[in-house]
Amino acid sequence: MTSAPATIAIDAGQSSIRARVQHGAAVASQRDFPPLLTDAPLLPQLVAVVRAVLTETPALTEDSVPPQPGIRVAAALSGLTPADADPHAVLEAVYDLGVREVRLAHDSISGYLGCLGDLRGSAVAAGTGVVTLATGATSFARVDGWGNIMGDAGSGYWIGRAGLNAAMRAHDGRGEATEILDLLYGDFPDVEAAYIEIQSYPERISFVASYARKIIDLSDHDLISARIVEHATDELALSIGASLRRTGWEPTDSPAISWAGKILSNPRMARPLQNKLSQAWPNAKVLEPRGEPLDGVALFPALAASHPLYPLIHVADTDGTH
Repeated sequence: MTSAPATIAIDAGQSSIRARVQHGAAVASQRDFPPLLTDAPLLPQLVAVVRAVLTETPALTEDSVPPQPGIRVAAALSGLTPADADPHAVLEAVYDLGVREVRLAHDSISGYLGCLGDLRGSAVAAGTGVVTLATGATSFARVDGWGNIMGDAGSGYWIGRAGLNAAMRAHDGRGEATEILDLLYGDFPDVEAAYIEIQSYPERISFVASYARKIIDLSDHDLISARIVEHATDELALSIGASLRRTGWEPTDSPAISWAGKILSNPRMARPLQNKLSQAWPNAKVLEPRGEPLDGVALFPALAASHPLYPLIHVADTDGTH
């Protein structure tokens, strides 16, 4: 292992928080933490993860315990707003452990960079939540990512919530029969008490989103599930199109389009979305993602100042630059 200062890259989402220690391009370790709770202050949760990585991971350099100063933290957080993005507060909280630089951004940035790197176009990150980001020659546009109360259309939570609603409609006789109700009975034999139990879960958002994978799997033969998946892909295609138009792309242009996230790893979601995009954007370059969001986080320190997304990364360091 090189003795170069380490970078701790953190992708903090509503399904899990993933942290990776890197020395240059070499990955030294990686581990998962419980989901980010977006209804609680975000930065204390981030600080707790950084401190856990620094205190519980074996030496981050070849010959230095505790780790030598110079460690960089790069983190993408779901639900991060500019008002809450305070890298100086994070730096102060972990300075004693050798951290000398902190870079923070919304997880749409990591999703985009993980998918497309320095290419221009649109990338959607679809997991528990969903956010779409596009870049043009000099501009950027974010679409959705507005949380489970007023957005995240087509996300894992959105699919899970729609499925649970359909299940209870079937139970009541208000809706058509669906195998989603059988899934719910499997978890809650007293299905009429399910809503009370789910509301009491601290991680209820990720729990509801966990039904998305099962609903997508049912969509090849369950009519209600198929309708939910069709609507979800409509919403994702709509968001991608809106993001491209807002950054100056025309339907005759050739933007790069890609996506990341567990729900789009399923071909029952990916194929219909690709078909809708090919109809609306026939010249687009629909690409497999270059990497995952955590790879995008690791690119924060090297992002060129000329990149349209550079101003969206909040930086604090100890050399007086920021």
